[in-house]
Amino acid sequence: MFLEATKIRNPNLIHSAVDLHQAADIPPNTYVIDMDTVAANTRALAEKAREHDFSLYFMTKQLGRIPKLAQWVANYGIQKAVAVEWSEAYRLHQNGIAVGHAGHLVQPGKHQWPDLLKMNLEVVTVFSAARAAQVSAAAVSLGIVQPVLLRVMEHGDRIYPSQEGGFQLAHLTEQLPQLLALPGIRIEGVTSFPALELKENQQLVPTTNVHTLHRAVALLQDEGIDVRQVNAPSATSCETIPMLKELGVTHGEPGHALTGTTPSHAVNFHLEEKPSLVYVSEVSHDHYVIGGGFYERGNIESACVGAASSDLRTVRAKQPKIGYIDYYGSLDENEDYAPGDSVVYAFRTQIFVTRANVALVTGIQAGKPKIVHFERRY
Repeated sequence: MFLEATKIRNPNLIHSAVDLHQAADIPPNTYVIDMDTVAANTRALAEKAREHDFSLYFMTKQLGRIPKLAQWVANYGIQKAVAVEWSEAYRLHQNGIAVGHAGHLVQPGKHQWPDLLKMNLEVVTVFSAARAAQVSAAAVSLGIVQPVLLRVMEHGDRIYPSQEGGFQLAHLTEQLPQLLALPGIRIEGVTSFPALELKENQQLVPTTNVHTLHRAVALLQDEGIDVRQVNAPSATSCETIPMLKELGVTHGEPGHALTGTTPSHAVNFHLEEKPSLVYVSEVSHDHYVIGGGFYERGNIESACVGAASSDLRTVRAKQPKIGYIDYYGSLDENEDYAPGDSVVYAFRTQIFVTRANVALVTGIQAGKPKIVHFERRY
């Protein structure tokens, strides 16, 4: 999906990944992240946000929830993370990373709220009055009032499978008295996901979820609630921050933009963020590639193959079949390969759901790649 963009905009990353693999510095089934390009992407995002008086939480799940990488992003301009699950928030917090938002997409368990609130989050998202009551009780026990976002939804909104849930807008008015009576929370705003989607004409457009956010804000304001945050993640990037601001959004959550791998980056090579992530493995036998890091929605189309960075060719590659463990990937069976050849992919990923290793590498653009952190998966 991103191989052509990476070949054109960051060829040094592909060459360095092959060199590191062939030198036995990294094993097969390893994601290689160009940290200097991530730094440049982060700076660009932070500057664009400042220009538009827009706030950002950075997302780490796509990149493996690695504290070293999270600290790198914080150092280069985006100070606080968003955690989509309790375990992510816990790991980041334990390693000194400031977490600004949690609870969206996954609600913590009922006994996990106290520890989560101790992290001093700016906001937590709740999907129901029952969860809001749990947050309130935890906050009261800690002597605080926790700002919350209401995840709102309406019939016809764009909701991905296994991500359902939230306050139905048609019933929110009748639920508000119950929410406002809770002593441990304050309604800070609303959120929904996804806010943007890429159409066939390669243009990013708002989903109906944005209209739902607008209606929710108006409803809350009519009830005298000061709405301070309208959080609308999905494809947050330098390209979309001005668009989101015009739509009345106050907060975005860049994840793939940090590595230049939003859907728009696959087709628009002029975007400010550059590709900085590849997956490297090796030919096992015949046309099969050692797996472990493939992602069901990766949209794999091709790969670079060779025994040296100076002798690479691009071949067709197949997306692993959904529903099966990715022990192997496969390449064009009409080509010849040698066991041990490096195979470099650039596809859309969610590293945290894979079994892949991750190498954080600096110096790629200077021709002196150095592994500064290696996250090994067992």
